[in-house]
Amino acid sequence: MNVKALDLFVVVAASASLRQAAQKLGMTPTALSRQIDALEHYFNAELIDRNASGMRLSEAGAILARRAPGLVNDLRATRALLDDLRGLQRGTVTVQAGGAMLAEFLVPVVTALHQRYPGIRFHIRESRVSDLFTALTDFAADLGVSIFTPETARGFVQWGCAVDHAVIVGADHPLVGGGPVSMAALTRHALALPDETYGVRRRLDRAAAEARTTLDPVFVTGSLVAQKELAIRGIAALVLPPICCRREIANGQLVAVPLSRGAAIETSIDLCVVPGRGMPFAARALHKALRQFLEEQGRIGL
Repeated sequence: MNVKALDLFVVVAASASLRQAAQKLGMTPTALSRQIDALEHYFNAELIDRNASGMRLSEAGAILARRAPGLVNDLRATRALLDDLRGLQRGTVTVQAGGAMLAEFLVPVVTALHQRYPGIRFHIRESRVSDLFTALTDFAADLGVSIFTPETARGFVQWGCAVDHAVIVGADHPLVGGGPVSMAALTRHALALPDETYGVRRRLDRAAAEARTTLDPVFVTGSLVAQKELAIRGIAALVLPPICCRREIANGQLVAVPLSRGAAIETSIDLCVVPGRGMPFAARALHKALRQFLEEQGRIGL
């Protein structure tokens, strides 16, 4: 059986027709049909019911569609482990992380790792925390980078580093130079914050309630790019780990102002894996590089 054929079948299963799937894959319908025929021969079962209006999965096809992603990932992980036995410093690692972690933290690490191990291939996916642990469980990711990891998922955490949040503002913002920012002071300024499904927003809302005030952000967005642009333009204040704005802080576009003790938000950046699941060379190498990077930072804060 060809692993590529299973990959192709996953796309077919999510499409309305073979022609549509072939367009997504950049193949001819005839070439794709041959791949599906080979799978049907291997499994000795009809996987697709073809008709004039399109196609639909057979009962056997529906079963394979549910299991194919896990089969593909398991086969690739097995090949990676066999490569390890031969001492080959290569392989593919899939890492899933929140958007705030990608540009300023994850990308520099994988860049350096690529220079050291050019045989490694990196699949980098952006996702919400809730989707990250599903991806790990379903073999869709080897490694996750999480912040505000829920208590129900703490079993996935292999290592973590404490991280502080700060008020992030433009260089000319009134909060610059005034010392630590209380929750009451924060609410007097235009804010750009994510919605209530994000851990940082829920933590901020609790801190505001304890201070007997409420947050009313002018801008609600989970986009780190949009948040930083609003802060650079002097329109809004943000609440983020300073590491997420490292370049902008270094070049003077943004300033990190500490939160006061009563408003402080402390959490951790967590490296997450499935407990007990072996990691092939590529995943181990990335995990080690990420951990070294965080350890060099010390406690990530101001």
